[in-house]
Amino acid sequence: MNCPFLEEIMVKYCKACDIRKMLPTDSIVPQNPCEGQYDRCVVYQEILNKSKKSEEAKMTEASNTNAEKESGESPCIWMKAGVIAYRMCTKDYDCRSCDFDQAIVDSSGAASESPLIVQAINKLKQLPAFERKCRYALTGDLAYKLCSSNYECYHCAVDQYMQDIMDSNPVLRKKRERQARAEKKVKGFIMRDDMYYLPNHIWLKYEEDHAKVGIDDFAARIIGKINRIQLAEKSRINRTEQCWGLSSSHGDVFMKLGVDADVIERNSALKDDPSVINSDPYNKGWLLKIKMPSGFDQLTKGSTASMWLEKEYEKLHQDLELSSGITITDGGELIENINEQINADEWRFLISKFLV
Repeated sequence: MNCPFLEEIMVKYCKACDIRKMLPTDSIVPQNPCEGQYDRCVVYQEILNKSKKSEEAKMTEASNTNAEKESGESPCIWMKAGVIAYRMCTKDYDCRSCDFDQAIVDSSGAASESPLIVQAINKLKQLPAFERKCRYALTGDLAYKLCSSNYECYHCAVDQYMQDIMDSNPVLRKKRERQARAEKKVKGFIMRDDMYYLPNHIWLKYEEDHAKVGIDDFAARIIGKINRIQLAEKSRINRTEQCWGLSSSHGDVFMKLGVDADVIERNSALKDDPSVINSDPYNKGWLLKIKMPSGFDQLTKGSTASMWLEKEYEKLHQDLELSSGITITDGGELIENINEQINADEWRFLISKFLV
């Protein structure tokens, strides 16, 4: 037998409220907005407004897409993502053949290049989760997908799948192979368009949160065949300290990076065969990995670096003709083993002028 003071009441709950709100059904029904006058409910109005805004946003996006198609303009995916203010795509969204896109992401899909680009990637990462569209959704290759890999595409199975599909296309594959061959010659010197250069012929390649550094082909050929290296042993080097020493038959060359830097890794493989720096200065011949550096006063890249290297060649040409009477050109390019045609004093003069 139940207690005579026990009273049972049927209740309802509002699922829209942040806190579960109990609504008794046997009390003040006329005043209950959920029954008969729900349009007066504040929570209902908020949900309705959100729904309307969402529909309007979708209609606006569809309208913008149609306008883009009609005008023939294709906004760059980095413009769509809000990273840059304005840029139109000229590659039909074949991003891996685009110099601009490659300046933002490297071949692995990781954030790369200058600190400014890293900041741009971080801007994408700071967006609310529901706004972080996958790059393939931005290009239209996928109808809709949000990024779940924090814009680190090399972790993403979908990115790998899309790349496999694109790599199976022979036209795209050939275009990308051409793009991969970034090396070119400037007055006989090999240089890379995807790297930055310092005035003393040190190159930098940004990779995620660090940078690889080494010497360019100009420096390697002036120094001559490198037979010994000394890499900075401290975990941190400052702008006035030597980052490495390189030795050839003419003597030793000690170079400075020009900024404070934390050393992550040294290329220990070079100790067994330092001449790799001469034969492959931009790949196997890297010297140090350092944390993402900042504070460089003079960095050049691409066409600007090509013009700079041409001027360096002209200065080298003039200096050698004036000091030793040697004509170093052969068809307008530097001949091989130029260091073997000069004496130790002339070699030291060139090292002091161009590299230190």
